[in-house]
Amino acid sequence: MIDLSADLLAAAEAEVIGLAVIGADRAMVRKIGRLVEWLPAIGVDCCECVLLVGLEAEFKALAEGARDKIALAGVRGAAPGLTQPVTAVVRWNGERAHYFVIAMPDFASSQVELLLRSERRARSLMEQQLEAASAEVRFASLARARLRLARDLHDTLVHSIVALLTQIRLIRHYLSTDPTRLADSLATAEDAAVSGLSRARDAIARLRMPDDLEIDPDVEGLLNDFAAHSGLKVSIEIEERARDGLRDCALTVQRIVSEALRNVQAHAKARRVSFRAVEAPAAAGRKLMVELRDDGSGFDPAVSKPGHFGLIGMAEFAELVGGNCSVESAPGQGTLVRISLPVAVPPAAPPGVLAD
Repeated sequence: MIDLSADLLAAAEAEVIGLAVIGADRAMVRKIGRLVEWLPAIGVDCCECVLLVGLEAEFKALAEGARDKIALAGVRGAAPGLTQPVTAVVRWNGERAHYFVIAMPDFASSQVELLLRSERRARSLMEQQLEAASAEVRFASLARARLRLARDLHDTLVHSIVALLTQIRLIRHYLSTDPTRLADSLATAEDAAVSGLSRARDAIARLRMPDDLEIDPDVEGLLNDFAAHSGLKVSIEIEERARDGLRDCALTVQRIVSEALRNVQAHAKARRVSFRAVEAPAAAGRKLMVELRDDGSGFDPAVSKPGHFGLIGMAEFAELVGGNCSVESAPGQGTLVRISLPVAVPPAAPPGVLAD
């Protein structure tokens, strides 16, 4: 028969395992190896050990054969220097009438602890990523608010100041050439100031409102009002399928179209303006296609105009909702504004449910 006692003793002395002998009276007889240092000193009742206290009945049952072993898993920190988890097994040696203890490193517990450390690191990294994402969202929100402020200032103050500047120049001209027209020019300048103040107040009110606030989706009313006060002929063509999309995208469409119409009135010297809205298929869902065309003097889009941000604002309005806005023009060829905006697709009805 192969005797493993010598090999076990060598392993314990090399601290690969830990071995201990406890007498039938539970007094410590021998300890070999660091892995059993958590047991009491020689001659002391083993149940005075922190990890074995209260196990007197279990030791008695082990000696009487009522149980085959006492297993202690994950023993750790019970003795100085014992930092790694240890699994210990206590058995009764019937031939020599004593208890026998063997302790081994608890590799499973080490793996669990390693996994827990990895999980904590992963959670910490995720929290850092979430914080970074949150910071990006806050930055994007701030940038969006600043862009919105810049656009509204351009749409109100810039246009109003330009109108006042034009009237001031006329007044200076009439002052030296035709003083009788000063009163009319001053009245016009006053009207421009009143109108600018009103528009500035409207802009401030809009700045206090969320971007997704519902507004009157009457784009046709906007175009008709423009025709009435500008004297230009405005044709309107709206495909029936596009009306829902036009209503859903009303805020964006009205902002872009309003800026385009201001440009027509201020710069184009046009006679006719046409508006067309249709619905077109998209890679995902549907898209609203809007075209606003005038027969005015046109311009070269490639030529930069410092201090003029209307075209930039139109493109930004579309980009904020995932769409795009482009302007096609050439000197003497009029101008075409193309708007493409995604339209939400209503959810499909569940099977068996009939639409109204």
